Amino acid sequence: MRFRPLGKSGMVVSTISLSLTDRAAVVRPSDWVALIYSAFENGINAFEINGDTPGMIDGLSQALRAVERRLIYVAWRVGTRMGPAGVPVRDFSAHTLARTVDAVLARSGIGYLDAVVLDDPHTEEFSPQAFDQLKLMRADGRTRMLGIAGQDDAIDALLTTGAFDVLYLPFSLISGWVERRRLKVAIERDMGVIAYDYYPKTFHGVGGAAPKSGGWIARPKAAAPTPRSNPLAGAGTYAFLDRTRNWTPEEICLAYAQTEPSLASVQITAERAERIEALAAIPDREMPPGVSAQIEMARFSAVGAEKKVRGA
Repeated sequence: MRFRPLGKSGMVVSTISLSLTDRAAVVRPSDWVALIYSAFENGINAFEINGDTPGMIDGLSQALRAVERRLIYVAWRVGTRMGPAGVPVRDFSAHTLARTVDAVLARSGIGYLDAVVLDDPHTEEFSPQAFDQLKLMRADGRTRMLGIAGQDDAIDALLTTGAFDVLYLPFSLISGWVERRRLKVAIERDMGVIAYDYYPKTFHGVGGAAPKSGGWIARPKAAAPTPRSNPLAGAGTYAFLDRTRNWTPEEICLAYAQTEPSLASVQITAERAERIEALAAIPDREMPPGVSAQIEMARFSAVGAEKKVRGA
């Protein structure tokens, strides 16, 4: 595992981090402990928690007793929770933010959070009172840093405040100018940046397709491998994701995100130790020759197709 500095925080985090969510199939505290131990064993020291189920909090608490707290980065997403009917409930009020963080700290006994992360706040949802409450949490030591995550336009306004220390943003081989501009702004402000959604859902089991959303144009699915007489067949598509020997499409996407030096870490999700082990090995693997060029050809082909459509 490799490590990178997290902005100006003074912390060094693993280039692979683990997201833990209470929507996972893992339920018992002992199962969460086993999952977190597996992350430790594979060099992961950065975690983001999304949820507040007792089993997950208790599992985290038990797992952290085995290591020095200062060596582990623990962030908690706030503002969204699952309601009784399984429907997400969004609440960014100052009272709810404080109650959530206080409850987590009281039950876990971990002392403090490294970051409290707002989960994709929209402009109309976030009040000055909530902003003040977050600053108070940082001032009194309940959290060391404040973070924001998401894709709403409110992210741009919040970035300009200078009040946040960490940015969580979706970043993948199809990321466009919006994500890359936000990444640039965050780095200019010495913020730590952690990526998620490195493996676009568009690529799940679909070879040779480019995304239909996010400013990209859908491309036809590539045909089966062609004879050597036409070695450039499929160039400009993402067909290579399914054709690269000893690499899965997800592994290629993760390896690509790892090549962005401005990212402190790339976040994975996992419910099994074997998956953690497989993905944690990616930072130490070199992408096969030619894959980087194929990625850029596919990216620029999609951009070119979009420009043609706009100009029509």
